[in-house]
Formats: sequence, structure tokens, C-alpha cells
Amino acid sequence: MAIEVLPEQLHALAGVLDGASVRAAQAGRAVDPAPVGGPLGTAVLGFTETVRTASSCLAGELSWLGGAVAAAADSWLHLDGSLLPSRGAGVPE
Repeated sequence: MAIEVLPEQLHALAGVLDGASVRAAQAGRAVDPAPVGGPLGTAVLGFTETVRTASSCLAGELSWLGGAVAAAADSWLHLDGSLLPSRGAGVPE
């Protein structure tokens, strides 16, 4: 089974992944780490810390994945170009 994906589509996917990485990082920074009083203070502080850590990890993974997808697309473009015969050369059958 072959799946045909054009390099342009992979570059578009890499752009979407990079954008999602930025949004994930922004979400983590949006969580207010200010202490909350009362009996829930410790739980809220732990929750905000967890959200900030998780969003940072997700942002890093999405950024890495976007780079990997873009590298694969670039590799395919290079491979496609290297498979073409040079000008004036015959193609073996």
C-alpha cells in the first residue's frame, strides 16, 4: 500500500505543527502561578505547575515533529531531483 503525499503538503503540515507549538507554549504561560489562599491553595498551585510543565513539553514535541516533517519533505524533494537523468542522458530500461 502506498500513500502519496506531496512535499508541499508536508511543508504545510510542518507549518501547522509549528503554529500549534507556539499556541501550546502560550497556553502554559497564560496560567497564573499566583498563590491561591484557603484550603485549595496547594492543589491549585500543583495544578498550575502541572499545566505549565505539560504545555511546555507539548510545545517542544510539536516543534520537534514540525522540524522532522519539514526535513522529510526536503529529503523527498532532494531524492526526487537526484533520480532524474541528467540532461541529454538516456534512461535505462
